[in-house]
Amino acid sequence: MYIGREMYSPLTDPARQRALFLQTVNRIEVETHSYCNRRCDYCPNVVGDRLGPNVRMKPAIWEKLLRDLAAIGYARYFVLNSYNEPLYDRAILDRIAEARAAMPKARIMIYTNGDYLTPAYIDDLAAAGLDYMHVSIHLKQGDSYSDLYVLNRIAEISHRTGLQARFKHIRPNDSIIARFDTPRLEMETRAINFARHGNDRGGLLPDLSPENPRTDPCNFVFQHFHMGYTGNVVPCCHIRSDRPEHAKHVVGNLDRADSIFDIFFGAKAAAWRRGLIHDRAKSGPCATCSAPVVLSQKDWRLQLQSAYLRHVAPLEQQATP
Repeated sequence: MYIGREMYSPLTDPARQRALFLQTVNRIEVETHSYCNRRCDYCPNVVGDRLGPNVRMKPAIWEKLLRDLAAIGYARYFVLNSYNEPLYDRAILDRIAEARAAMPKARIMIYTNGDYLTPAYIDDLAAAGLDYMHVSIHLKQGDSYSDLYVLNRIAEISHRTGLQARFKHIRPNDSIIARFDTPRLEMETRAINFARHGNDRGGLLPDLSPENPRTDPCNFVFQHFHMGYTGNVVPCCHIRSDRPEHAKHVVGNLDRADSIFDIFFGAKAAAWRRGLIHDRAKSGPCATCSAPVVLSQKDWRLQLQSAYLRHVAPLEQQATP
């Protein structure tokens, strides 16, 4: 993860933009369409705003995204969903194939609720170029987490797809993870007790807000790129790209920008990184975020604090009248 000086002020040099994007961004999440068939209590979709007509991303936005990623040889995680259900629209097969052609070395991934899975669909996804599929086990609306429900749901998916599930761990009333035996792609299923581990999604789900305000820094705004089906780009996966409550948090729209790099290194995105690298209390949608810092370095906190003192503190001092 790159945390140098150029991350905290607008960067306009195209060559440097591309070099730093390739160096620091390891996960890209993109919604190719809007629809989700579920209304889970621990998801902002609980209000049902994704149950209307399915709206696909404009071809011009999708093509611009792939153009930019192909130009830098992007080869890390590329996730084809966000708050939608990716397998609802079988056009996802074309999007996977196009992404694979543009990014031969990327790890193309999907997170699905599993409702549309069939043996033939799995074969088609693998043939299109999908590397990994995560089948999330969701509860019925209004239900509480139950290990028995989860195990029955995994058994149902296993029966429907003809794939055997091999359990990796079972933590009672907490989480269950298993892998399906399929030779053509990696396929995992997971259930999480969101009453324990849920996120309030930028304040949209206040029942899941933690008691204490967040002070931890955040690595997502340095390493992730999230774009909704409208082309709106947001700082992280916990902010909805199309909800009016989060409209002011959108950092750009690819339909109007020249490139994804101009958005990621623009003034709005730089401001988010300035506000999330320190150990002080956070504000806005980050004030109640419980997402952990996901960094492998043992001294990550010291490194981020050092970068804050060197690069951000002087900017804050300049801005103080």
